[in-house]
Amino acid sequence: MAATIAKGIAARERQFVPGPVGLPLIGSVRDFNDDALAFCASAARNYGDVVRWRMVADDWHMLSNADDVVDVLIRRAHLFHKPRIARRIWHHFLGDGLLSIDGPTWKRHHKLMLPGFHKRRIDGYAEHMVRFTERMCSEWTDGQHVDMCEAMTELTLAIVAKALFDSDVRRDGPTVGRAMRVLNEMLSAHIHLPLPLPKWWPSRGNRAKHRAIRDVEKIVRDIISERRASGVDHGDLLSMLVFARDEGGRGLDDKELRDEAMTLFFAGHETTAHALTWMWYLLARHPEVEVKLHDELQQVAGSRPLRVDDLAALPYLEQVVKESMRLLPSVWCYMREPVEDVRIGDYLLPKGTHIFICPYVIHRDSRYYDEPEEFRPERFTKAMEAKLPKGAYVPFSMGPRVCMGKAFAMMEAKLVLGTMVRRLHCRLEPDYEPQLYPKLSLSPKNGLRAIIERRRPGRSDADPSALQGSPR
Repeated sequence: MAATIAKGIAARERQFVPGPVGLPLIGSVRDFNDDALAFCASAARNYGDVVRWRMVADDWHMLSNADDVVDVLIRRAHLFHKPRIARRIWHHFLGDGLLSIDGPTWKRHHKLMLPGFHKRRIDGYAEHMVRFTERMCSEWTDGQHVDMCEAMTELTLAIVAKALFDSDVRRDGPTVGRAMRVLNEMLSAHIHLPLPLPKWWPSRGNRAKHRAIRDVEKIVRDIISERRASGVDHGDLLSMLVFARDEGGRGLDDKELRDEAMTLFFAGHETTAHALTWMWYLLARHPEVEVKLHDELQQVAGSRPLRVDDLAALPYLEQVVKESMRLLPSVWCYMREPVEDVRIGDYLLPKGTHIFICPYVIHRDSRYYDEPEEFRPERFTKAMEAKLPKGAYVPFSMGPRVCMGKAFAMMEAKLVLGTMVRRLHCRLEPDYEPQLYPKLSLSPKNGLRAIIERRRPGRSDADPSALQGSPR
């Protein structure tokens, strides 16, 4: 009798989670797909910190309270695994890498891979990040029209190829670039499919997807074979993975290496590229921030290339990067799935439901940030960060499954942005406004159309004549 009563109470509690009703059969699928950012912001504003909506047969629960986020990602992280939808999508494209595995397998892979992200090893990639950025800037002419989103994607792809494979992606540039674009498009399309198309289904998209996977996979497998045959650690992440061993002396087999390399290759460039794209958009909209940033860079580095040791002396650069990722986080959402019924706040959420965490909404919450819609890098002082509740700033997630490449991505963003700001200024094309595209990551659907203005050496950024294309 007691068990029956308890089940009845639990069922009633679940029914009281507020949220939009949606349409018969499909629930809120249409509203979410039409404008996910507006939908999530409206849901949090109208229904509170825990919101429920239905996506066909699945219940999704969005959490917007910082303490609830900490509860899911840190305090009770062992009760929340990757959701089925994420495992299905990532496995279908990239195999069983860190993004799609859980439990003991995830722990083993994570432990083997962690040394590859040690600060000393990551710092070794700084020179390549700066060199590749300088190379890109030197190829642009004054007044050239550039899609900054496309440019940042190509640049971060080259950087991750060097760090992961010790390879210059330009050698395989057309193949790799096309394959990554196809994978990104197809992954985004698969997010809202009830079931993935069978591999044998002869659609044009399916054929393009499998060709893209084969192209990247061949490069990965060839490098794995070469590393195993030579026994030489080239200083890249893949070398480290090839030779890594657990306590029992067992390393990753060829399939595990392939899956982790594919995952790192894809995830290691796309979100950083979009983060850098939004940084350029915000700088173009706030020239006073760019002036202040350029002055700091010049005071620290002068005319020489940036070095990783400079970053500690560039607090405003870090503030610009952090504030950009607050206002326009490329990782705009992530999901978890409870392995048992769990209580969040006043509500009991059932095992198997989808827990939806949206940094885009949390980062714009006036409980945590004054004037949250404003771009103010100065808010990220050490004192402000110390007062900020844990869980209120989560561009890389947090807890055991915090993004393993966080330090790499932050260093890359600062070195790339800092190097570019010293060399050039970007102004947006007339009448340009980005169309926010929240799919796999947050990107501008219509690109970021900018006009390059190269800086004249030896002139202050506050001087209008510091730009080559400016009237003299």
